[in-house]
Amino acid sequence: MIDMYIGKVIEVSNTIISVAINKELETPYIVINSNPVRIAGVGSFLKIEDIIYEIVNEKTILESDKKEVSIKIASNRIVICKVIGFFEGNEFRQGNSGETPNIFDNAYTVSDKELLKIYSGTSYSVSINVGKYLYKKDLDFYIDINKFFASHSLVVGNTGSGKSNTLNTIFTELFDNINTKNSYFLFVDTNGEYTKAFTNNKLNKILDTRNAGKNSIHIPLNLLESEDWKLLLEATEKTQYPVIKTVWNGVIKNIFVKEEQANIAQYLLDELKKSIIGILNSNANTTNKLGAINSIKEDFYFFDDNYYKEIENIFSIFDRYTINGNKFMIVNSGDFYTDYTHVICNEVNQYTTLSIKENFSVEDMGFLLNITHLYRTYKYNINENNTSPLIGRFNSNKKDFKAIFLPYIVGDKKNVLDCLFEKEHILVCDVSRAKKDIRRIIVTFLCAKLYDFLLNSKEKNFSLHLIVDEAHNYLSAQNIDKEDAIAKTCIDTFESIIKEGRKFGVFLTMATQRPSDITPTLLSQSHNYVIHKLVNPRDIDIIKNTVPFIDEMSIAMLSILSPGQAIFSGTAFNRPNIVQVKFDDSVTKVESDTIKLMEYWRRKKNFDEKSLKIVHDEVDTERELVKLFGGITFIASDELECCECREKYICVNNDYAPYGMCLSCGAMNKIVNCTNCGVQVVDADDIVQEPIYCDDCRRELFECTFCLEEGINGT
Repeated sequence: MIDMYIGKVIEVSNTIISVAINKELETPYIVINSNPVRIAGVGSFLKIEDIIYEIVNEKTILESDKKEVSIKIASNRIVICKVIGFFEGNEFRQGNSGETPNIFDNAYTVSDKELLKIYSGTSYSVSINVGKYLYKKDLDFYIDINKFFASHSLVVGNTGSGKSNTLNTIFTELFDNINTKNSYFLFVDTNGEYTKAFTNNKLNKILDTRNAGKNSIHIPLNLLESEDWKLLLEATEKTQYPVIKTVWNGVIKNIFVKEEQANIAQYLLDELKKSIIGILNSNANTTNKLGAINSIKEDFYFFDDNYYKEIENIFSIFDRYTINGNKFMIVNSGDFYTDYTHVICNEVNQYTTLSIKENFSVEDMGFLLNITHLYRTYKYNINENNTSPLIGRFNSNKKDFKAIFLPYIVGDKKNVLDCLFEKEHILVCDVSRAKKDIRRIIVTFLCAKLYDFLLNSKEKNFSLHLIVDEAHNYLSAQNIDKEDAIAKTCIDTFESIIKEGRKFGVFLTMATQRPSDITPTLLSQSHNYVIHKLVNPRDIDIIKNTVPFIDEMSIAMLSILSPGQAIFSGTAFNRPNIVQVKFDDSVTKVESDTIKLMEYWRRKKNFDEKSLKIVHDEVDTERELVKLFGGITFIASDELECCECREKYICVNNDYAPYGMCLSCGAMNKIVNCTNCGVQVVDADDIVQEPIYCDDCRRELFECTFCLEEGINGT
């Protein structure tokens, strides 16, 4: 649309002017090429020379006012406008140019090209289209790639307001239109919503502490530091952390730093001998000493590594001795006076092994923690109750640690980037199935290690983008008030990233439904904001006081925005923009829809075993079974996955019908059991691309997707 005369200035103040609208424009709309176009209405813009004004109010001239106004200009409508910026050459600048218009200056509409620069300040060549302006539905809304993605951003909004779909739209448009191979994108998927989002060319990983076999996020042990173990084990600062620090510093010095020269087997044996000798030379009662040593021996029964079975012979030294009062004596020697403690110490010290051990695992860490705990307890007469809870917490979480932390293999030099992203550049980490504290620690650990890697990288030729969904789970200021050590570490890590990361090519995007919970530093250091519907007055006040350039009209809109509508504001935009974000789930989809209760209730029916048996006896095929029940599922059993659509199955009772029905597509398939773990797998023939055959009997096998072991393909 070309510039069009719409009226004259009739009143001027510093930043506010009044414009009498041309009498021919009776409504805010005109028809251009058979399409209605909105001009001279509230929310529209007008131009007086190079100064741009936004219409914020409109009033009709009453009969009582006509005598005064008609002298100036023939008009029935007056609009009140405030200055928002000016054009300097071809660039739009926000603010006041220092000039004011004169009375009776002409006011004009702005062109579409100027309108685009006013709204976003971007050009089509370096931008992506994410929707349309709410008050200008014929105009697409573009995001400047450089200004938005090379910055820190905050996406907020109540649950159901469209945050997840907005993130999906923004990054889907980016990945579809721009080659981002020189950047790495890590999406922290707190609720398991983004496995089908963004792009198909990505890597999905799961942090799972419920089923260790499903966990696919693996971290090399040598990337951990003593502070990380302190968090993982919730260690106290003065009594428990020194044990961790002693153990881990020793591992770093004698194993990780030495690399190929490291002798893991010898180091573990040396530490064991040191602990046994320290216990023997302590001032404790001899019976207690032997009890402590026997407790170490008993732990060997629970170790999986054959190395411990090989060095267990060290405890056979004690078979030749017995306790006499407070002394060790040789069995059946008749010598009741000589204390043989020093002899035992020499034998222990001279014990050697030819065992070879090529890795250091979580199990080894537990072994070192336990013997160091006992050594310090006896050697320095420390209260055992101070450090024994640390060992208990390690043992209770050992299964999770073993699933997450990869054993260090001598000579292995993998970095965190290669371990996480492998050969991809886009990674979605689903942490919805992890324990809350483990989830917070691992998310913080991954982001911190990636940040440190980029910080110390010699080649600064790539960028790192961290996208944290449901950020209030990790970055809540309230948790600091509760003296939550994990929360403090989380916040310190991300505040460091948001304050310094930009200089090193690390950018943070946070999404949350509770902006008032996020720390002030993280809020204020964000450059761009995408604000969906908010109704909590505290949240609205936070946005009002934090987001630059946001005006009262935008604030007033926050509580009435519809799902999918958002205000885009910040350094990537010239002004706050109210946008209807586009939504297309035909290619990528966020699994965050509200369930449809009526459909869910209609489908879920229970049948007693007797009636189900009768039905099964009368029905020959699975398709007839589906037809008979009208697509309704039966007795709920273990959750399985459909091989076609990957939705959840509900099983028919296996005693009567070995079939499973998909809750999404209604397909019926055989249910088979893995002979290794017993887990049911729906239609295993479809799970593997090619059949696997037994080497002995040539029976067809399948690979269980849960335990990754082969099992017989049958019911």
